[in-house]
Amino acid sequence: MALNHTTPSAAPAPSGPHAPLYQRIVEDVVAGARPLMERIAEATRMSLQQRLDQARTPGEHHAMLEARQQLMRLNGVMSERYPEALRKALEQQSGHKEEKATRSLFSVHFDELELMDETQISDSVERARARQVLASAVEGPLADLDALVCAALGQPQVRPEHNPLRPDAFLQALQTVVSQMQVTEQVRHDWMGQMAQALGKELRALYVAQTERLKQSGVQPVGYAMRQANGQYVYVAPAEGGASPGFGFESGPAHDVGPIDHPEPATADPLLTLGRLRRLLLGELDEAAIPAQPPAAPETFAERFSREFEHPDSLPRIDPPATDFAMTVPAAFEALQEMNQVGQMMERLGSQRAQAAGSAPSSPEGAPATPPRQHTGGLAQALSTEVVALMVDNIARDTRLLWPVQQFVRALEPALMQLALTDTRFFSHKEHAARRLLQDITDRSLAFDSTEAPGFQSFMRSLMNIAGPLSTATIEGPEDFEQVLQQLHAKWAQKEQARKQERLRAIEALEHAERRHLLAAQISREIWLLPDIGKVPDAVSRFLLGPWAQVMAEARLADTSHSTDPGRYHELVEALIWSTQPELTRKNTGQLARLLPKLLAKLREGLASIDYPAERTEAIFELLMQLHQQAFKPGPRTATRAPAPRAEPPALPQPAPLGDDDPWVAPSEAKESGFMESSQAPESESPGPAPTPASGAAPALPPLAIGSWVNLLVAGRWERTQLSWIGSHGNFFLFTSASGHTQSMTLRLVDRLIQQGAMHIIAQQTVVDGALDAVAEAAMRNSVDSRM
Repeated sequence: MALNHTTPSAAPAPSGPHAPLYQRIVEDVVAGARPLMERIAEATRMSLQQRLDQARTPGEHHAMLEARQQLMRLNGVMSERYPEALRKALEQQSGHKEEKATRSLFSVHFDELELMDETQISDSVERARARQVLASAVEGPLADLDALVCAALGQPQVRPEHNPLRPDAFLQALQTVVSQMQVTEQVRHDWMGQMAQALGKELRALYVAQTERLKQSGVQPVGYAMRQANGQYVYVAPAEGGASPGFGFESGPAHDVGPIDHPEPATADPLLTLGRLRRLLLGELDEAAIPAQPPAAPETFAERFSREFEHPDSLPRIDPPATDFAMTVPAAFEALQEMNQVGQMMERLGSQRAQAAGSAPSSPEGAPATPPRQHTGGLAQALSTEVVALMVDNIARDTRLLWPVQQFVRALEPALMQLALTDTRFFSHKEHAARRLLQDITDRSLAFDSTEAPGFQSFMRSLMNIAGPLSTATIEGPEDFEQVLQQLHAKWAQKEQARKQERLRAIEALEHAERRHLLAAQISREIWLLPDIGKVPDAVSRFLLGPWAQVMAEARLADTSHSTDPGRYHELVEALIWSTQPELTRKNTGQLARLLPKLLAKLREGLASIDYPAERTEAIFELLMQLHQQAFKPGPRTATRAPAPRAEPPALPQPAPLGDDDPWVAPSEAKESGFMESSQAPESESPGPAPTPASGAAPALPPLAIGSWVNLLVAGRWERTQLSWIGSHGNFFLFTSASGHTQSMTLRLVDRLIQQGAMHIIAQQTVVDGALDAVAEAAMRNSVDSRM
């Protein structure tokens, strides 16, 4: 369950002094859309004519001739439709600014490929090619325009997605118009390549002109919010001729608040293209028999240990011979762990790995480059091998994982290779046992922020003892992974039981608090509508609308007699309103004297039912005592002359009924769930690596989903914890650490902590999903570059 815990705005309300100028610029761009399309069409026609003149084969000559003739026939129609398409695209750009934008308009997710047909694949590649052309054509002028447009909108720093005049809108409109033309796919392909180049030149000139227009009107550019490697934000003005953050192939906006940079996908073999990857997932590629492996010479333990764990980048054999390695490696690891030497062993492996990497080309993350795979058999086998290699490499280089886990994933590559050659469902089915095993291992490992974290050695021991033998096993099918997965779950469940009970108690307490609060909000609105509620002091109104509404709600939740007024707490409301108006109680002090003992006793009883704090209870009684004592004193005399005018006190917020987004938690419930009050939240201190955004920064808050891992600042220390529960109405969040410690808070506090840098979201996308998406991105890049 994902929850977008920020309310997306339809569009930024222009608030700067230059907002009218910005609006006029957008209107002028839409007004000039038709001549813009006409110039693009003419430039495309000239390019097609040039290619026609240079054609060397009859086929190429015919293709260019048809493309040019169709363009001349449909030029007027496209020019007529383009302004409306551009207007809708600009509105769409404005209406989705607050959405997470790391996924570009034209990217493809791995798990979506099966749902796409050949035409959609072709369109995606075509759009990506066009986008790449635009990115190189407009990067400098676009950066300058972004900085000026955001200044005109009154924003403190550049938010590129708030500029609707970005290339995506123009390209989307162009794609929409071209797709409406009844032409062949080849003609559309020939058009778009030339149209993208023409559009890039037009947009570059447009951006330069509008930038100059804004500058001449006195608009001063604001800076970009650039996220540094350590999480800090630095605001820099766009450099002359610099690239515009947030546009280009596989790019996201500079302000995106991802806590950890995902590594670039490894270089892919050219055989991996988007179309072939889709066919692999659908089982449409050739399924040639797997060639038999020649018998291998016996391998010593030292040789196998060195090959598997000291040089995990080299590709192991697909079907290794059975040796004693599978039994002895876990036993050796267990012995080392019992002697508390796992850390030293891993450091030694890491240093040896680094020495080996010193003489080899390295990746951007510092890992040795993966050598090319030697593909044998059919295309399906070769592509399966390539996908596994890329997926494992992406997982093993994901910086969210501790490096012993990265090493372990690399050790599983031979088993995954064997499986993929016979069962391509591993890629396409999220519930496949092997994919779930990778997912559970990597996701559970995120509970540990260092190799010294409590429980990490035990976690690694369970992996090596139970899943480690897979690295040398002959894989028959998914059943091998299913058995390991069940054993791991059983092992982890033993330690989960105590944490589960604590988590369930916390959830039960929060669910009760949520139900009570929702009912209290309804009761509070009913009290707020009483005709005499405005006649009592504000402090009394706030008490009735807040704590006492909670008391009445608690009584109704606990009532089993179906009473209309359980506890007779609603009856007390009118009595309390009357008793706190001295001008009324002076007229009947006898009635007040008889009422007070019952009233005060009932108040104490009700507040005790919700465990209301004693200091707050005494403050309420002190206020009531003062009001009640006024009834036994003479009233104020009528003034004989007008008093001297006095300065009016500052206006205080008027009492209002409870809101659904402002829940209250009883102290006992707070203790059970580790509830964090707003007053406990850190204000500005950020010890250690806390990325505190600069003043005025307001990056769009990413969505939180159950299972998301975060770093949370608690009592001045960072704690790795996981979102384990969200209230049914989205008002409460419960986080649970690997040790079972729970921390709960309201939605408002979650937003505040993220804004202040006291909460970092570690993983919004699972490690495995991210690795497979990186494979799809590599396939997309290859498809764009291959021109196939």
